[in-house]
Amino acid sequence: MKKIGLLFVLSILSITALSISSASAATVFTDITTTHRAYEEIYYLAEGDIPTSDKAYIFSPDAPMTRAHAAAMIGRSIQLSSKSNSNKFSDVPTSNFAYGYINEAVSRGIIFGYNNNTFKPNQTLTRGEMALLISRAFGYQSATTNDAANELMSKGISSGVGKGNFGTTQQMKRGDFAVFLARAINAEFRAGGIKETSSKMYVNVSASDSLNFRKGPGSGYNSTKKFFTGYPVDVYYSVGEWVYAKGDNQVGFFHKSYLSTDQPSIGSTDQYPKEPIDLELPPVKEPLNDILVIVDPGHGAHDPGARGYGFQEKNIVLDVSLRVKKYFQQTPIQVKLTRETDVFLSLDTRAAFASKYKANSFISVHANALNGSANGTETFYYAANNKNVDQSKALATYVHERMLEAWGLRDRGVKPGNYAVLRENTVPSALAEIGFIDNRTDNAYIASATRREQIAKAIFLGTLDYYYHYEKRPEVAALYTKFNTKPSIKHY
Repeated sequence: MKKIGLLFVLSILSITALSISSASAATVFTDITTTHRAYEEIYYLAEGDIPTSDKAYIFSPDAPMTRAHAAAMIGRSIQLSSKSNSNKFSDVPTSNFAYGYINEAVSRGIIFGYNNNTFKPNQTLTRGEMALLISRAFGYQSATTNDAANELMSKGISSGVGKGNFGTTQQMKRGDFAVFLARAINAEFRAGGIKETSSKMYVNVSASDSLNFRKGPGSGYNSTKKFFTGYPVDVYYSVGEWVYAKGDNQVGFFHKSYLSTDQPSIGSTDQYPKEPIDLELPPVKEPLNDILVIVDPGHGAHDPGARGYGFQEKNIVLDVSLRVKKYFQQTPIQVKLTRETDVFLSLDTRAAFASKYKANSFISVHANALNGSANGTETFYYAANNKNVDQSKALATYVHERMLEAWGLRDRGVKPGNYAVLRENTVPSALAEIGFIDNRTDNAYIASATRREQIAKAIFLGTLDYYYHYEKRPEVAALYTKFNTKPSIKHY
């Protein structure tokens, strides 16, 4: 029996499908929305934690592709090591994000340095140079940029720039590089599909184990099926230590260590290979880019709301809401305010805002008043006949806990409230009363711009906590680091 490769950790064989790794789940880009031409390819790569970028949450698809980023993305695609014991270049220090990938790629003849012991990591690539890198990395072995360009076009990885011209001397854009790389990895993205010929191989694991069939070449990709020993599969090409294959009329990736060219013995009690089992994939959730949060500054114009010590509620809550907006604008999550100036909106108009814009959550910001005799922070949700009552209570809870943490005022609790902006809303909704404007203690916080910045950040972070904990969106975890904080404890 001829076997390919050496066995490694048995976690690859786990019967349970693995979820997306925390690194890949955290990869979100504010400039790559569902309408972007390279959306599917970029986020396919992101599932395997392949894309690199100079700025958090920004992919910059129209920026030129540098040699360092190309080496890193190709290296991640074919599972090169991110670490290296060999420092080949004076201009690639160990602190460079692509240090290991550059040195490993050079060792394998995928990319080369220059005669003066430099790599020039920030030098940009042409399309022809990109084609040659992909050719070497994926085993095509073209000798020139023209040969590599023609091979990429023949395989459906590129359609060129028009009239059969590949544009070898044109600058390589990051978005186009991601498209070509995704197509090189997964033939489902190519024009015309698989063009390579296949060879028959067999799953070769112990009788008590199974082999995961994944959407991409790495354990960061979801498993779609599990295969058992002896089952025949058609193998088309390799991507590092993984192979692109067809099994049970479905295409995907196996780790090549668990395939053999000869069919293994199945055993006397089971003369036929067991049929593959379909695995239930996690539900597909909309990307963070498509989540819209509505922030509703209460009152406005001839409706000033509560007053105290020379301050009007309508102005305070507008200031806080605008600050909340600035926080969201630093993330992929979209935000929209019901008002951004001193105008009056009816309660019905406010409540209908989320439905009108197909939002995902709604937070109304207010300040309390009661003859100066009460103080503290409280948050409301609508409980009666509300299909979103659990979500609304969770949203209110996470926002409330962050506000208490920020200001430390008296905790008046999270409560049901029969307010029109909550009652008439169609999405998870909360109403935050940040403090009592007519109470001397609370007003000192409300009157301070620094304190208003704190409470705005608290409302923002509470919303992130809701999506991270209650909506179970692990990719939100990456957003906290930008603000030097972490997810809250789980409250709900």
